[in-house]
Amino acid sequence: MQHLAKAIFLTLIALTVFLCTFLGNEFRQRLLPNRGQTLFKFIYAPSGSGKGAYLDLTEEFEHEADNITESFNVFRAIQQDGYLLTPMSVIESAHDRLQMDGATEDEVIRNNADHLGQSQNLKVPNVVHYVYTGSGLQFTFVNYLSYRSVGRYIRPEQIFVHGDHVPTGPWWDRTVREVTDIYHVRTIPSKTAPNGKTYRFPAHVSDFMRTEILLRYGGIYLDPDVLVVKSFTPLRQYSAVMGLEAPGRLCNGIMLGVRGAPFLRLLLEQYHSYKGEEEGWAEKSVENTHKLAELYPHLIHVEEKSLDRPSWSETDLLFKQVYNWTQNYAVHLFIRLWPREKRPNGPEDVLTARTMFGQLARRIMFGSSEVKSKNLSQTIRSPNRA
Repeated sequence: MQHLAKAIFLTLIALTVFLCTFLGNEFRQRLLPNRGQTLFKFIYAPSGSGKGAYLDLTEEFEHEADNITESFNVFRAIQQDGYLLTPMSVIESAHDRLQMDGATEDEVIRNNADHLGQSQNLKVPNVVHYVYTGSGLQFTFVNYLSYRSVGRYIRPEQIFVHGDHVPTGPWWDRTVREVTDIYHVRTIPSKTAPNGKTYRFPAHVSDFMRTEILLRYGGIYLDPDVLVVKSFTPLRQYSAVMGLEAPGRLCNGIMLGVRGAPFLRLLLEQYHSYKGEEEGWAEKSVENTHKLAELYPHLIHVEEKSLDRPSWSETDLLFKQVYNWTQNYAVHLFIRLWPREKRPNGPEDVLTARTMFGQLARRIMFGSSEVKSKNLSQTIRSPNRA
């Protein structure tokens, strides 16, 4: 009887292992139906380059480890790919910028010096990428704060703005006067996924572009409503980094990656099964991304609370309350989900605001989150209200 029970037990274990393997492979096949084929394409070519719509990157990224080298220069690589790079910043030096916001140079240096000892192990280049497509977008006060926070706390070698239009407006004009090393990279985004299906939402165009840019060049990608709180240096030791915004959901509004990172390749491969009008808003960029991270945890580092919390479902913590943001690397505002009357239009809207956003905005502008006098509004008023 004991032998029979043991045989049944071992049979059940073998059956369980088989089912887990089979179902795991089935799940992978649903997420990545073309896994193993030559799929990795650079979907858009430089404007006027005369090149085709697709450039095959498979051979170039055959050995990812060979691409993680200190000698790789993102600025030079973008130039060599034929993109039109236009310098935007009109400020002459970092010292000029520091004088504007009242911060001392020592303060900014200290912010980044705490982890400089790890620089020998850093993989992700210290460059920041934004994606800006379409002519109807308004460059806002929040966007200005995002760029200012990058300049203050990340101190990147360059900030690249990828898109078919250069941002315009008074807040953009102020940004390029106060933030150094901004370059516009003229690109014509494709309206179709690699399988020929038309993107259902404009956000899906950006989702593909941002992932592809990091795969091609490496660096830090930020949505334009992300405020940086402190140096990203500790995160740059990993080949890919994203933040958890909720159970079962990773957010691609903040991403770090090395050139040729395997996890970024997996993210792009999904788009060869893009479903057109049947594609969900967050299906590939958020939900499937989390599933892939569970399947391949060795390919990505996930920050549970320090990048995308408060999340899109917790925006009240941003504009109504005070949340302890001191352990965050960054705060994603998800500004499009705020009530319109709560969206700030300029410094005068945050000088005395006793909210999380008010604290962050003052810290970015003045180097301190303390409440300011309303009298300051006479000297720092919004450019469009001057």
